[in-house]
Amino acid sequence: MKLINRDADYALKALLTVAGRRGEVTTVSDLTRVLGIPRPYLRKIMQRLAGGGVVRSFKGRGGGFLLSRPAGKIAAAEVMRIFQGDVVLHDCLFKKAVCPDMSTCPLRLAIGRLERRLVNDLERLTIASILKEQNGRGAARKKGGSL
Repeated sequence: MKLINRDADYALKALLTVAGRRGEVTTVSDLTRVLGIPRPYLRKIMQRLAGGGVVRSFKGRGGGFLLSRPAGKIAAAEVMRIFQGDVVLHDCLFKKAVCPDMSTCPLRLAIGRLERRLVNDLERLTIASILKEQNGRGAARKKGGSL
């Protein structure tokens, strides 16, 4: 089971790069160079982020992308929903039509609790908090620390 698909993973990495530029317009060429993701694929990802209201796009000379709001207001869960729908850890094999126990199934209830906690954590995990953690690791390495 994969929690995050490739598109959402690349989108989050692209957003971290854009956010790290602190208000400077970031081109697809810049992102391609930094992330090593093929340009046509990255363009589609950025267009979906723009369609989802996460980034603003600017066309023409000097064009590129900016975050549409502060990095602390962009949650990992929101980005994941754009590319893969709701975060779902389980899907009852038999559905309601066959399973008379769907509302009281102990496994389904337990996994549902885990799913709600995970979604809450992903809602709190923002581009800003990931950047902060990333920058903290980088500072620790520069000081000779290991993580």
